[in-house]
Amino acid sequence: MIKTILKIAAILFGMWVLILVGYRVGSQKTSDYFLRQAMESELTSLRTNIKVAEQLKSNQKEKAEELLETLIDVDVSSLGVQVNQKTFAPMRKEILASINEAKVYRTKWTSPTHTVNKNLKSGVDAAFGMDNVQLGGGTQLAR
Repeated sequence: MIKTILKIAAILFGMWVLILVGYRVGSQKTSDYFLRQAMESELTSLRTNIKVAEQLKSNQKEKAEELLETLIDVDVSSLGVQVNQKTFAPMRKEILASINEAKVYRTKWTSPTHTVNKNLKSGVDAAFGMDNVQLGGGTQLAR
């Protein structure tokens, strides 16, 4: 009887150790994944900044502006999706404020040559349609 209890205790202890080790390994891999994602974003941002700077230095102002306008479209479309995700609820007001800043910029400084990429247009239009935060935490479309 005691041998059976000791075997069961050893098995349960072994399972507990395996669960703990699995949790630690899994959480580390997840953490590494998100850190890699952040680093890739920074690398892309740096490359883009260099490209814009090179275009400005070589008197290609229109190309630099077009690239920046397109990047604004990408960011606005992405933020428009993220604003309604539960993960970003604490940042909802800041996200909407940033979208609004882009909308104001676009209204004030509309480039005659810039057209929103057809793949981004619906996302940009939807994001620009959101203008405030409801008390329930959702967004509502501009009227």
